Amino acid sequence: MDYRNNITRKVMYLYLPIIVLFALIRMLSAFGVFAFMGNTAEYVFSLIIQVGLMFSVSLFGFALLTKNKTKQVFKFYGYRKINWKAILLAIAIGVIVYILNVFVSTFFSAFLSIFGYSSAGGTAMREYPTWQFILNILCTAILPAICEETAHRGLLLKGLSPMGQKRAIIISSIMFGLLHLNIDQFGYATLIGFLLGYISTICESIYPAMIIHFMNNFLSVFMGFSSYHKLGPEVVFSYLNKWLQNNTVLAVLFMLVLSVLFFFLLKYLVKLLFKVTTVKRVNQLQNEILKELTKEAYLKDAQAVAEGKEIDPTDQTHTIPFEKFDEMYKKHNSKMGYTSEIDEKILAEQGDFKLNKITKVMLITGMVIVSIITLFTFIWGIL
Repeated sequence: MDYRNNITRKVMYLYLPIIVLFALIRMLSAFGVFAFMGNTAEYVFSLIIQVGLMFSVSLFGFALLTKNKTKQVFKFYGYRKINWKAILLAIAIGVIVYILNVFVSTFFSAFLSIFGYSSAGGTAMREYPTWQFILNILCTAILPAICEETAHRGLLLKGLSPMGQKRAIIISSIMFGLLHLNIDQFGYATLIGFLLGYISTICESIYPAMIIHFMNNFLSVFMGFSSYHKLGPEVVFSYLNKWLQNNTVLAVLFMLVLSVLFFFLLKYLVKLLFKVTTVKRVNQLQNEILKELTKEAYLKDAQAVAEGKEIDPTDQTHTIPFEKFDEMYKKHNSKMGYTSEIDEKILAEQGDFKLNKITKVMLITGMVIVSIITLFTFIWGIL
């Protein structure tokens, strides 16, 4: 078995158990098996699922199975530092994603209602203290941003990259949407997953995706807290919501226009994010290579002078073949920490890649499991 197939198979050795265990815990919880634990069950299982399954199995399990150092796995997953400009852009993108998320979920809910579906809805809260708000930020925003991204934009997206970037992004985004195990969340979660996969790929870093994921979930938690305590955002939202309910046609036009405007703004910000991450990195690499070439040329000219030879300004011997430039590029890329040993081994293998049958079966099995549960939530909402 070649190295690429070896990697993809071991990815599924880890991801399939994550899916099964996650689905099992969620189903048992839905049927009230853990009711004796009270409200603490939600937070306990959040830690188990996020830290235990999504993060630890994805990271340390992959390192163990592939016999790589944890540091190399971090690099492979895209744990590469970004500058403050990229951080600010990711925050701004996260805000826009949350707003578009509200629009998309509204339209998706309206579409589901055509088939007679109605969401179960949550239990009304008797109180919402600040400590619970902080705990919700931890369990709903911080942990998922780190752990779910490690599992989906790290393990799954990067692990399936030998299939091709487009396929890896599509598969990881669909699995991300399905793994919410809820038809209400499937639509927008899949779209967000696609965006996060695309951004992780073009920026060659997982951090922007983590920040965007955090901002989307944080704003959702904050709006819930704001709604309960009737804070400023709730007053504005209630007024806007009331106005939209009384003007259906204007409401649809308003949401469509805003959606288009925010979409183009999102596109522009993603392009800027690409410039301050990948483009900047490539420029740094080119500068390092230029320094090395300049040094080589200087030493060659100095040696010629020492030997009493004249330097010909039209001499073309300083020109290097593409193979040498490519070798220098890879060397500096690795030296600056932009590629891992796993990346280099994957890129070293030539020829078309075909997913082996066992890996394909595991991938399809995982997709079928979460699809059935998601479909069941839709049927349950109709009945």
